[in-house]
Amino acid sequence: MAKILYQHTVVRDGWHNAFTDLCFWHDSYWLTFRRGSAHVSPDGGIVIMRSVDLQRWQQVAFLKTRGDDRDPKFCPTTNRLYVYFGTWLPRPEGWPDKRFGPLVTHVSFTEDGAEWSKPIPAYKQQCWLWRVCYHDGIFYSSAYGWDDPREKHKSFLDLLISEDGLKWRKKCRIGGKDQQPNEADIWFQPDGEIWCIARTTRKPDHSLFYYSEPPYEKWECIDLKVTIHCPVFCRTNGRLYVAGRRRIDSPWISQEVPAGNTGIFIVEKGKVKPFIALPTCGDAAYPGFISPEPGKLLISYYSQHAYLSGVVYSRSSNVADIYIAEISTK
Repeated sequence: MAKILYQHTVVRDGWHNAFTDLCFWHDSYWLTFRRGSAHVSPDGGIVIMRSVDLQRWQQVAFLKTRGDDRDPKFCPTTNRLYVYFGTWLPRPEGWPDKRFGPLVTHVSFTEDGAEWSKPIPAYKQQCWLWRVCYHDGIFYSSAYGWDDPREKHKSFLDLLISEDGLKWRKKCRIGGKDQQPNEADIWFQPDGEIWCIARTTRKPDHSLFYYSEPPYEKWECIDLKVTIHCPVFCRTNGRLYVAGRRRIDSPWISQEVPAGNTGIFIVEKGKVKPFIALPTCGDAAYPGFISPEPGKLLISYYSQHAYLSGVVYSRSSNVADIYIAEISTK
């Protein structure tokens, strides 16, 4: 039975703090998120924090390029901790998109947790390495992109691979522009099959479940009939879960705490079912998701519920806080 063991406010400083990720590496917990003045703003930068006890957090790095840096994601390996993030660059003269400039994915890494490399582009423009995982000595990413900057909604989803996490190449296409997939995560099953859940901009915007067997060149697709933005997988006690932002007006199970817009689902092949929703609202979700021990899930996320409920006062509507919660699955 799902139970929230605790929720802890990690960051509340008056900024719009959002788009989190979480990992455990070199005997410490690592948290990353974007800090900016609004959901989209040119001052957006990447904060990296470290903790040994999940209660006391220390900022160890702040990464900033000349654009709006956002949506950071970790990829830990034995010797390095990588962080990947998207950057909306300033609009060049004559650029066809009237709101956003070119998009590039940046990567930075550390070998000691203290010194981080200068961010460098990881792949070609207009392709976002949304999440990266390291499996059997190879880096994999479900990356979405678009051909025309004016039609970012007409996106495709590719599987990229890399030997060093820095230089990437396309292996195959997971989903085409007819399906309009974007934010996605992948998970390797014990038999080698890859599962992938992706958000889509189609209508209705039901998330898509893709799967493929080695050598991962042909993919099948199933409509999940439910919306899950910013999906991220985690496995504990032999069961696979996915967390992400859900439609708050969609059906949900009864639970002891208010069911907000950050949900956790149980994943089976081609289907998901509700497990528990955190009491978040407003501009929220984009979680990091790990299992600190069998039967427990640790999730990072952001939310505006403290301000929308009146518990915390702010003159600005562009404020959001960072949280961590631990959940028992037993």
